[in-house]
Amino acid sequence: MTASLIFTTEPLATRALAAEIRHDHARFVEKLSGHLGGDRLGRFADVRAEHGEQKIDVALSFTEPDYVIGIEAKFDHTLTEEQVDRELTAADHLVVLLLEREHAPEWLPQKARVTLLTWEEVLECFPHSRLTLAEVRAARSGKSAVEARLRRLMEPAQQRLGPAWTIDSRRGGSGMPAINFYSPWIGDAQIRAVLQVAQRAMPAAGDPVPLRFSVGISVNADSTSYPTNAGATPPWVDAVRRLQKDVIRDRVEDLHLSKRRPSSAHVNSGTPNGRAHARKLAIVDHHFADTERWLTTGYIDWIVGPASERMPLEDVDVLADALVEILDGWYRVEVDAAPKARL
Repeated sequence: MTASLIFTTEPLATRALAAEIRHDHARFVEKLSGHLGGDRLGRFADVRAEHGEQKIDVALSFTEPDYVIGIEAKFDHTLTEEQVDRELTAADHLVVLLLEREHAPEWLPQKARVTLLTWEEVLECFPHSRLTLAEVRAARSGKSAVEARLRRLMEPAQQRLGPAWTIDSRRGGSGMPAINFYSPWIGDAQIRAVLQVAQRAMPAAGDPVPLRFSVGISVNADSTSYPTNAGATPPWVDAVRRLQKDVIRDRVEDLHLSKRRPSSAHVNSGTPNGRAHARKLAIVDHHFADTERWLTTGYIDWIVGPASERMPLEDVDVLADALVEILDGWYRVEVDAAPKARL
């Protein structure tokens, strides 16, 4: 008979893990000692869940000498460096517990006093554990899996674009997995892009995960990027024109770009972004034909440029290849034009 799944969320799983440690800690403490080295761990004293002001998921206390090991378990939520630093103020060492090693952010291996373990490695320490690996794997891990897949694109993209480019895997404002691209500065401007999950929540398990990229020239939500005179020509207008003429040309479909007209809805007009958005719409109306508006999407305080069609995660290599081709070509065009364009 197949056992029912019981512990299928982070809080339930971490509390179950704490109970297993309290019941039989010997093998787990031996594994921790092997990772920490030396004789830092004294006598096991206690285990707690949601420990201290930092609410560390699980904390193991030792005496002679006094020592605290914290465990931060993640299934699908973002692990930030700031969170790790905070928890290290309450623990002498921190164990980050993930479903897969490839789910770890790229900065984690460089952190002092931090050890990465997988749930499988930990549960092996409890031969008769009531918390099972099947339960842990049944927990939602969609974001982490997509994030790991996106990270595998970073090294080949870096090789193609060159070491002067910055590529990171910070999640977007909605918490969706993403990789971000930043060119070297060209005067006061920069080519930027984001390849990310194309919705504000992960789809249900088994459903396709849609991705898309947005690429553009850097802007700020101010009167320099969006002057009050709609007939003025801010630098991004000429940069987008060069992208259209010298990079995209007649290859819209080959580069998987979307020609969907961007929304003209105003954001709150009482905010700086709302006022900048209104000025941007007037500038776009003046400089771009209705059939060209797709070239001017982006984020009001980050970039102006086109976006791609949505494609499933299985085709992310195709999408990434098109994006890197655009980034490389556009950057070269902007470098050549910089003295004339004053970018």
